[in-house]
Amino acid sequence: MLNAVLIDDENNALEVLEMQLARHCKEVNVVAACQGGEKGIEAIKKFKPEVVFLDIEMPHVNGFDVIKATEAYDYEVIFTTAYDQFAIRAFKYSALDYLLKPIDVDELQAAVARLKNKERACDLEQKIQVLFQQLEVQPRLTDKIALPLGDAMQFVAPNEIIRCESDSNYTHIFMANGKKITIAKTLKEVEENINGGPFFRIHQSHLVNINHISKYLKGENAYVIMNDGTQIGISRNKKLAFLETFRKI
Repeated sequence: MLNAVLIDDENNALEVLEMQLARHCKEVNVVAACQGGEKGIEAIKKFKPEVVFLDIEMPHVNGFDVIKATEAYDYEVIFTTAYDQFAIRAFKYSALDYLLKPIDVDELQAAVARLKNKERACDLEQKIQVLFQQLEVQPRLTDKIALPLGDAMQFVAPNEIIRCESDSNYTHIFMANGKKITIAKTLKEVEENINGGPFFRIHQSHLVNINHISKYLKGENAYVIMNDGTQIGISRNKKLAFLETFRKI
């Protein structure tokens, strides 16, 4: 059993993650769910967990402040982040584990499995130093998305894309102008490369632009209707996180 501390400045995010762990990662025992970095530091010192699920962007005391304040304690970190693809490359290079918000259950289970099976190659402080070095590299200067089309690249703005649909090792990209573009990349690869925009993985086979959703139909078999009239079912384990992305009246 892995004792875990969850740290995030958003209470809804804490509740969703705690629920996901309870349902899908039985080997993780949540000893504390802390809203904010200051409470998180206290919990780490008190419970001495094996793993900390740590949000990065928090007011007053951010994720890196938490790590600095608890560097005397021995634990693994799984960052929870909404950072864009540029920062995600930095995480991969530094060998730090991370989960993109909204957190996908399959990715969560995979992160926990890696945690259980891996041997520590270097300490947390060293990994953080590598991360900072990578983050100092000049980021992208444009929000345009490059779609590979044979020997050419087509550049589109995020909101020109309505949805992306998996087709084995290919992805069909449906555009607002009615065109369909097929690229030789998996949906997971597409999701990683356009992360940071208004996209949500509502189903194993579907990544949608939430700005192009016109209606959400509740029920056991909940689904959304896109602006182009397409109906797409929402996976059960995605419903709560999906609804949390919208302001409600």
